[in-house]
Amino acid sequence: MDNTDLANLVGRLERQSDAAPHIYVARVATVAALGYAGIVLAAVLILVSGYFVVESLLARGRPAAFALLALIACVAVLIAMIRALQTRIDAPAGRELAREEAPALFAAIDEIVQRMAAVNSLGKKPAVFAAIRLDREFEVAIHQIARRGVFGKYDNHLQIGVPLLAALSSAEFKTVLAHEIGHLGSERDRFTAWIYRQRTTWRLLQGKFAAPATVMDRILGGFYRWYIPYFFAYSLVLARNHEYDADRAAAQATNVRVLAQALTKVELAARFLAEVFWKRLFDQVEKSPEPRYLPYAVLPRAFDAAHKEWLRKDWLHDSLRSFASDMDTHPGLGERLAALNVQPELPSHSADASALMLFGTDPAPILKWCDQEWQQENVAAWRKKHDAIKEARWKLAQYANTPATELKAEGIWEKSTLLLDLGEDEEAIATLQELVAREDALPKAHLQLGRLLLAYGDERGLQSLTLAGQQDPELLEAAGQAGYGYLMDRGRKGEARRFWERLQAG
Repeated sequence: MDNTDLANLVGRLERQSDAAPHIYVARVATVAALGYAGIVLAAVLILVSGYFVVESLLARGRPAAFALLALIACVAVLIAMIRALQTRIDAPAGRELAREEAPALFAAIDEIVQRMAAVNSLGKKPAVFAAIRLDREFEVAIHQIARRGVFGKYDNHLQIGVPLLAALSSAEFKTVLAHEIGHLGSERDRFTAWIYRQRTTWRLLQGKFAAPATVMDRILGGFYRWYIPYFFAYSLVLARNHEYDADRAAAQATNVRVLAQALTKVELAARFLAEVFWKRLFDQVEKSPEPRYLPYAVLPRAFDAAHKEWLRKDWLHDSLRSFASDMDTHPGLGERLAALNVQPELPSHSADASALMLFGTDPAPILKWCDQEWQQENVAAWRKKHDAIKEARWKLAQYANTPATELKAEGIWEKSTLLLDLGEDEEAIATLQELVAREDALPKAHLQLGRLLLAYGDERGLQSLTLAGQQDPELLEAAGQAGYGYLMDRGRKGEARRFWERLQAG
């Protein structure tokens, strides 16, 4: 099933969910059950062959050989299938917190757990966390770790990203946490919550079947490589609706306006981190063999001092205009705020009131831990990158001293990749345009040029992607995904599908 088929299926299911939600849910249940079809079939065959074994024993005093062999074979297959689907999933990485380390944080978590238990009508069965950990991601997430693959119970692991705590206030953090707890489901929507967990479990098993380690993995892999993407597509609308349900539950348990502020702030702060904060840090790689400052120690001050760089009306406008891609369960910000019936507005920010204060008056030890982890992962790579940039500058100097007429296509291609490595995109685009104008142009140059042009909003990149796919069939998938994704991100679903179809048709 390619991207176009998936997009068409998701679109059809969205319409079906709107028109006949109960029929759609029944179909999702059928598709979910299909994932266990092999086990059910093996169990039925065991019962049938067992019946004939017993019957032959009663009739002739000895079991029929064929029935006995069939019974043994079916039992062996069932055991192998169950083992194949029982994969151990490790708990998420991070620093596990003890209650005495951050009593205020644990009190906030306890408060939201109790509020969500009341909203979800769970009575005396609030969410229980096997562990609460900190990490360096910009999110709060609940990982439901299956004890025995697709079988058995799940343990809830709460993962809290320190950067998110630096961006949100305590009240905003509580609303985000409430949303995550909302995914655990209520008495009214246990099935939806189960489907949500199944999506996570099948995603993990997908990696296992992509690299089979046993004979049974290889046998099952053929089926599950088809089934898992199909299940994802079929259950996507339900999972996306589950996001709205979690928002509504969080708003009911906390404050709808604060939740809207948190959702907005997460969108804007995430963009600030990606496009400004981390970029400024890594822009120093060429100048210094060592980082001049550690990122997490300065992050709270950066959010505060640079608030005008990320609490921006134009960024908010961009976020409100973006839509979820076909396989993304999270609706766009505008869709979520509309579902909550809240008008979008720019939130405020104060470093003194950030959720980091839940660690007490001095969150420095937590930020220091983040920086130590970051140093272990990045300092060696930083030095290597610094040296690589020096070498790239030297190579570019050689190309600068060589007349363009004397350069072969591969030489111009290497020059463009060096420019990209150095972040000099405009010069790289000009070099690639020079390359594709030559008679010996490389198809991969069209692909790279198309991606770069689209990254800067220049839709001539779609034509470059088309040329790449036409000139080299091996680039067809990459070119199609780049153009399709660009159009889908802008809510132009019809154009995206037509682009993909034209590219496939050649």
